[in-house]
Amino acid sequence: MPTTNFEINGKTYAVSIDGCPEFRYGKNAVLAGVNTDIVYSQPWYAEGYTAADFLSVDEFAFLKSGLTASVKKIITEELGFDTHGFTLEKYHHFVRTNEEHYKVVSRTRDLFSADFNFPIEEMIPKFEKILGFSLTDIDPMLKEKLHIIVRINRPKSNDYNPPHKDIYEEVDKNDYIPPFVNFWIPIAGVTENSSLPIVPGSHQISEAEILRTFDGGVVEGNTYRVRMIREWSGSHTLERAAVKDGQVLLFSSHLIHGLAINEEEDLSRVALEFRLFKS
Repeated sequence: MPTTNFEINGKTYAVSIDGCPEFRYGKNAVLAGVNTDIVYSQPWYAEGYTAADFLSVDEFAFLKSGLTASVKKIITEELGFDTHGFTLEKYHHFVRTNEEHYKVVSRTRDLFSADFNFPIEEMIPKFEKILGFSLTDIDPMLKEKLHIIVRINRPKSNDYNPPHKDIYEEVDKNDYIPPFVNFWIPIAGVTENSSLPIVPGSHQISEAEILRTFDGGVVEGNTYRVRMIREWSGSHTLERAAVKDGQVLLFSSHLIHGLAINEEEDLSRVALEFRLFKS
């Protein structure tokens, strides 16, 4: 069975890529630039990401409480389970099988603000203040409202995407580079053993040095729409982003990230993820 190795914070992981589409290199061009990356002028652009404070202790507690209620509601509706005593960190004690988990995440990966019982729109002005420009959740070309994803990653599971760039699907299908910025908010169980792995500076690597698929990916038997990246500039090394409760990880849509293996023994990891465009 074909496998490939990645290194995260000094630890090597061998993952199965059996059934994965063909890997090949791209064109000799860097896709990120002043006209294609809306965070190009940010002071942290060389790294391609930053962690910024944006919620007070009380605001974070309110957000986490609201998100807990939203996930509990989905579990009840999809599985009919008693969720008395439920916490996000102990999600895996309630949702125990892959089949049950997939029913829950089929809902949590495609949500909109109306699906939450807290005012998620109130976050946008905070992000605008950090970036210094106005934001919208409407894709300027496709005129579609982007969804919000609640990422739930059980301990020692395969609940993760392969390394990828978020722009690739539109680039491959429509020759279009969507001008958005990524927001990743830790909610529960985010530690140095479970945080999102990223590749600092990878948004400035030529496509000719990136070995990837051009039609989805398969990792550990799971099929993904995102294009899997196997190697970049001869490297397979990622590092986990340091981001705390009350902070948001902002990163370029051109940055390589993924393979968020949860190495915690008994903590589910939950994060809120969405993208916004410059308005």
